[in-house]
Amino acid sequence: MNELQLKQIKTGVLAILALAAIIYVFQYAQSVNQSMPSRTFTVTGEADVETPNDIAFFTATVITEGGTDVTKLQEENSAKMNAIDAFLLEKGIEKKDLKTTNYSMTPRYDFPNCRPGTTCPPPAISGYTINQSLEVKVRDVATVGDILAGIIPAGANSVTGVTFITDDDSAARDEAREKAFEDAQTKALGMAKAGGFRLGKLITFYEDSMGGIEPFAAESMSGDMMSAKSTVAPVIEPGTQRDTVRVNMTYEIR
Repeated sequence: MNELQLKQIKTGVLAILALAAIIYVFQYAQSVNQSMPSRTFTVTGEADVETPNDIAFFTATVITEGGTDVTKLQEENSAKMNAIDAFLLEKGIEKKDLKTTNYSMTPRYDFPNCRPGTTCPPPAISGYTINQSLEVKVRDVATVGDILAGIIPAGANSVTGVTFITDDDSAARDEAREKAFEDAQTKALGMAKAGGFRLGKLITFYEDSMGGIEPFAAESMSGDMMSAKSTVAPVIEPGTQRDTVRVNMTYEIR
């Protein structure tokens, strides 16, 4: 086979490959055109979700100050926390719903009063302070007020971060999603009527992710706000969680 024949064969192969590529592109364009009509429009449907809060969280903190006897200080702090645990268990809180979120022991210093121009000795440790925090999860929000009223007399120095959430809103969101679809369909029919065209088949749809909801927060309390002798339960309202389900639906125009 001479060089001229080889070139002719190569040219023929390239022509066949080019023709095959053109055919493939044409067929692909036809399939895309059939699966996704060029004449479409998109509507958005919305529905609100409102569910009652049925879970409460708060953090109880114990602060224990003492001298340089660390063992004695730890025993005193542990006695307070054990009393709080016993109180919470008595109120129906399960062990799995109690979580230590902080434990720290920091020194306190005595600084000598030195005269100017004299050599001053370094500060000496006069004692230690233990700070321990316990996160409490309350599954019966009706008991939150009584628990808050009793946890400071039980040994806590402060209560902070009282928040409420909805444990499971899936059923409410499913119902709202159906309403959002109905809202979008009603809008699509109205637009078709106003635009003088027929509503075609549903091409695509998706649900917007609206993001998380900040939990409802109540005010914090401390030993100064609620004395150790107080037994009056504060009024705690759990409120509700509000959100919006949004769906986007694309229809064919006929």
